[in-house]
Amino acid sequence: MSSRVDRALAEYAAHGWPARPCPGGVALQASQFDLVEIDSPVGAIIHHRLLTRVPTATIRPPWWSMLLGPASVADRMRWVFVFAPGFLDPDQVARDGGRLHHGPDAWVPAPPGRTPDGLTVGWVVPPSHAHWHPYRPDGVFDSLGWLRGHLPRVTRSVRATP
Repeated sequence: MSSRVDRALAEYAAHGWPARPCPGGVALQASQFDLVEIDSPVGAIIHHRLLTRVPTATIRPPWWSMLLGPASVADRMRWVFVFAPGFLDPDQVARDGGRLHHGPDAWVPAPPGRTPDGLTVGWVVPPSHAHWHPYRPDGVFDSLGWLRGHLPRVTRSVRATP
């Protein structure tokens, strides 16, 4: 195990966040939280609304994949938000395009590290910035369906070849 992973595990444990080593880094257990995973760009909008009030991680392709084009990054990027348990309706989260991870059998890749398919996991808002408290929702998911319906559609122009 790397010293980065060891330090992260010690810090998670010191703050009562259940974590374990996994291939490529750390996994966070969703027994004390509701971990909401949602695709970009909706995740970016939620992050913008909540800013530093909620511990937030991203799961994204490594930097070098940007050489393949920005769409390859945006299409695969996911956001993970740490919420207090019991505030979110799993059906509503699913309707809004997200996935709710909860319970002792639910483990989500956490910083530092990579997912099994090589995506990088990193904090955008580290737990320390939120004083190691998961966020208590105040209706953010009530508007996700509306947001998804009003996001600008990304169209890719296809150039005809002569």
